[in-house]
Amino acid sequence: MEKNPETVDILAFGAHPDDVEIGAGGLIAKETSLGYKVGIIDLTMGEMGSRGTPEIRAEEAETASRILGAEWRMNLKMPDGGITADNENIMKVTRVIRTYRPKILLAPYWDDRHPDHIRTGQIVTEAHFKAGLRKLEPELKAFRPSIIIYYFLNRIESLSFVVDVSLHYEKKREAIGAHYSQFGEGGLKPLAVLGVKAPLQFIESRDRFYGAQIGVAYGEAFLVRTPVPLDDPMKTWGI
Repeated sequence: MEKNPETVDILAFGAHPDDVEIGAGGLIAKETSLGYKVGIIDLTMGEMGSRGTPEIRAEEAETASRILGAEWRMNLKMPDGGITADNENIMKVTRVIRTYRPKILLAPYWDDRHPDHIRTGQIVTEAHFKAGLRKLEPELKAFRPSIIIYYFLNRIESLSFVVDVSLHYEKKREAIGAHYSQFGEGGLKPLAVLGVKAPLQFIESRDRFYGAQIGVAYGEAFLVRTPVPLDDPMKTWGI
């Protein structure tokens, strides 16, 4: 998929080619169905994974992004298993944010069993701030998205809200299934990204659980660092 030079509404960041699908695939499918433009950024090629090759994983990622309706997908080719939150990597993400000027960023929750997920959350958090500094590389106009929404991969602790993704859950299943090198054969083999023996069952059970919390079939949980604005509680709880 070629990179679209136009701006997008949402930029979704993941450390590895399947992270975004696992944590926020339902949300992305829902937003694209509503006409919003989404770009996906993988920081690594997933080359340290026990299964698949970088080439195979790149093809799988492209297929998954098409299923979710993303405008494009880009890989920054940082080292898998060795992402560092240094200034060079932060500035790579800063430039991407300034180029595509999204309203919302999606990033992994900063407390996770996988160091790459932790570092990705840190990089996006710092890049979000630096992207708005006018004197920093002023040749690329400063821009700061409204919010970072953090999605969960391994750990879910306190959360800010749950999104109903029931009508779009089949798209999430298909997008995750597109990563066949990781989730093939029924997803029954252990997968390092989640640290569980049946990752597909884990993902679906988790999403069913959070859907149940809001009275729907499937939900995805998210966290933000600021209060969630609510215009009228009656619209949410009064009907």
